[in-house]
Amino acid sequence: MRSECLARAILLFCGVFLASNIVLARDPAHVSRLRQVKSWFILLDYDPARYAPAPPDILRYDLAIFDPDSHPPLNPLRGRMLLVAYVSAGEAETYRPYWKRIKDRPWVLDENPDWKENYRVDMRSEEWQDVLLDEVIPAVLRQGFDGLMLDTLDVAAMLEERFPDRFRGVKQAMVGLVRKIREKYPDLILISNNGYTILQDLAPFLSGLLAEDIFMMPDFEHGGYKQVPARDRFEKVRLLRSLRREHGVAVLNIDYVPP
Repeated sequence: MRSECLARAILLFCGVFLASNIVLARDPAHVSRLRQVKSWFILLDYDPARYAPAPPDILRYDLAIFDPDSHPPLNPLRGRMLLVAYVSAGEAETYRPYWKRIKDRPWVLDENPDWKENYRVDMRSEEWQDVLLDEVIPAVLRQGFDGLMLDTLDVAAMLEERFPDRFRGVKQAMVGLVRKIREKYPDLILISNNGYTILQDLAPFLSGLLAEDIFMMPDFEHGGYKQVPARDRFEKVRLLRSLRREHGVAVLNIDYVPP
């Protein structure tokens, strides 16, 4: 699920988790490029009045993940590092260009109670998938981004597990969307964010896996952060290692500490 800790961060420096320098001969170029990353960061909610990193500071890193509608100038960065755009796949956002056109569609569901202005969507909707495939992603690519970080993948599993009769097939629809993205944009770097319950099915279409909350996670009830239970941490690490071995994908990690 989308983390507002990402969306509201000014600048979050991150590391490569479970990294490996081995690049398999069968790896597609989009996987090999991502596996070469040693340092990276996420910058969302870009506000140059508060913080405007200069190109030399950004170019110290191999990879940057930006919000596609709010980011530093890309021209000085293109071709000198990997540029990845944040895209919410499982929720529609009221501050995106598409919102007014889709807000009354029946497949736009309830507002996420934890993240205001983010509305869950029924991934089985061909119309929503077309918005992403034919509108959002082309707009990202026209700006010069090399790839996408797909967030809110967990929404599909949440809907189908809580309401199995109403939302049967939503998880498979999410997998189908990622497959369509890979088929339509074969060279695009694709990074998943979480989505643990469907990662086994997603991994063949991905360049990398971004994992949040391995050690710490937001505490929605009390505020701040809390430790991830040891059993959950073990299961996440086990899955990520398995997928890295099986598919050769890069694995990236974001964790949190109190300010």
